[in-house]
Amino acid sequence: MDPNAAPAHSSSVSSSMAQATEEEFECAVCMECFTQPTYIQPCYHVYCLVCLQTLLSNPGSRCPQCRSNIDSLIPAVEMEKKMLECSILCSDCQVDILAASMKDHKLNCPAVTRNRVQVSQSTQFEGVAGGSANLPNRSTFKCPYCNETNLLCTQLVEHCNTYHKGSRKKVVCPVCASMPWGDSRFKSANFLEHLNARHRFEYETYVDYEQDDDAMLQLALEASLQYQ
Repeated sequence: MDPNAAPAHSSSVSSSMAQATEEEFECAVCMECFTQPTYIQPCYHVYCLVCLQTLLSNPGSRCPQCRSNIDSLIPAVEMEKKMLECSILCSDCQVDILAASMKDHKLNCPAVTRNRVQVSQSTQFEGVAGGSANLPNRSTFKCPYCNETNLLCTQLVEHCNTYHKGSRKKVVCPVCASMPWGDSRFKSANFLEHLNARHRFEYETYVDYEQDDDAMLQLALEASLQYQ
C-alpha cells in the first residue's frame, strides 16, 4: 500500500453528524469539494492539493483569490478533519453524503449521470438534426449579475471584475453552463474567484468539446495561467 495515498472514506453518514453546505468546502479553482485540502502561505486560502500543484507547475503562480505570492503549502488538517465530521446534502440527488466523499460521489451520482447523458444526447441530436445552426453559443456570454450580453470570455472576466467585484451573490457560471459537461443549475458562491482561475482565455482557442470535464479542467488551468 502506498503510504502517501489518501485514506479511503465511506460515504455513509450518521444522524449525529453536523450538516454543512457544498460551498463551505468548495475549491475556488475546480469548484468541487476539496481533495487533500491545502493552505497557501502567507494568505492561508485553501484549495485542493492537485489544483495547487497544477498552478505551481507554471513560474510566477499566485493565489487565484487574492493574487498574493505562494511561498509554501501546508496541509489543511483542520479542514480535512471537519470534512470527516460533516455531511452535505447532494444538490443533485438530495442524499446526505460525507463531505470528504462528496467529490467521489459526484462521479457516480445517478442524478449527475442522468444529466450528463441528457446533455450529450441533446447535443448529438442538435448536431444531426440542425447542423451548426442549432449548436449552443459558446462564443459570447451573458453576465449572471446584470444580464449584460454578448461578452466574449475575456470580456466577461473584465466586466465582472470591474462592475461586480464586491458581489457575493450565488450565480451560475455561464461559461461552464454552456459546455457539454456543465450543470446549468449549479450556483457558485465564489463565482469571481472561479472566473479568474478558469476563464481568463477564449474557450474556442483551447477546448476540445469531446473531452470530459477533468481533462478540460487541466487545460483551463494551464490556459488561464498564461493570462496572469
